[in-house]
Amino acid sequence: MESFDQRLQMSERLSVITQRLGFALWQLQELEGVSAQYFVLLEKASKGMGLAEGNKLVEKAQSKTFGSTVHQMAKAGLLSSELELRFTNLLSERNWLVHESRANSRRAVHNDSSMQQLLIRVNTMAEESNALLRELGTLAEAYVKKHGVSD
Repeated sequence: MESFDQRLQMSERLSVITQRLGFALWQLQELEGVSAQYFVLLEKASKGMGLAEGNKLVEKAQSKTFGSTVHQMAKAGLLSSELELRFTNLLSERNWLVHESRANSRRAVHNDSSMQQLLIRVNTMAEESNALLRELGTLAEAYVKKHGVSD
């Protein structure tokens, strides 16, 4: 039977894990939304179309899966081969996080080493999501400046 101290340690580990998982998912969702906006800006929007029509396109794009958005951006040539690879790798990690991480990481609640391995993987996802957000922001800014929008 587990002692009080063991249960407390497990509870503390679970708290840290869920906080980090939540933050990683938050970052991934932000990237998913921005990726859809980027795709619409570069591929679907047209000059003078208006805010309402643009918002409809963004809503439609954001209703698609992240994988679909990544595929569409790549197919449209909106990503360099390096960025496409980074998005594809992050998509794979995101899918693992959402669909398999709990089953694959059960030991993390019981074992410090397992928890650290999980946290490294999850933190890497959050960091890469943030880095890709910055990349898309830079690309979008360059695009709108090229098309006549000034500072």
